[in-house]
Amino acid sequence: MWLILAFVSAALLGLYDTSKKASLKDNAVLPVLLLNTIFSTFLTLPFLVDYTMGTSWFAGTIFDTAPYDLALLEDAGTAGNAHVLVVIKAFLVLSSWILGYFGLKHLPLTLVGPINATRPVLVLVGATLIFGEKLNLHQWIGVLLTILSVFLMSRSSKKESIDFKSNKWIWCLAGATLMGAISGLYDKFIMRSLNP
Repeated sequence: MWLILAFVSAALLGLYDTSKKASLKDNAVLPVLLLNTIFSTFLTLPFLVDYTMGTSWFAGTIFDTAPYDLALLEDAGTAGNAHVLVVIKAFLVLSSWILGYFGLKHLPLTLVGPINATRPVLVLVGATLIFGEKLNLHQWIGVLLTILSVFLMSRSSKKESIDFKSNKWIWCLAGATLMGAISGLYDKFIMRSLNP
């Protein structure tokens, strides 16, 4: 069952990247990102309203949540701190999205996809360095294979006139991947600090 779900997830992610690439064709990056954010907000608005107003629209479903109680946060004296943590998270995600969209617009999907796939490896390495987590042998082999594949891509992409060292769109994509990995690591930190 999990294997089927993994393949469905991979197919949907591929369609998502293809759709983003198509939306960026002949369009500026920032308006496309703004519209993406607006439409995503409208899709999640019912869940946000239900959560903040306690309307119980989704009672008994996987989207059911307890009503938001700001008083608990304020009583703990952490409301301002919580907002600062969320603003930092928003900055990390937005910077990753902006850099990623610029890279996606100007680079082939065959290059963007594998580079984006290195993000979990960066999170694994960061988790070992920052949080002291341990990787098993299979995870280390996966990390080494990912590093090897990025090296081989950099060699083969020269045939497509893309130089990893001097192409600014590669650097945008690398920045997006790094900011996304930092965002993932920050998630663990912020979840320790706030009630999820």
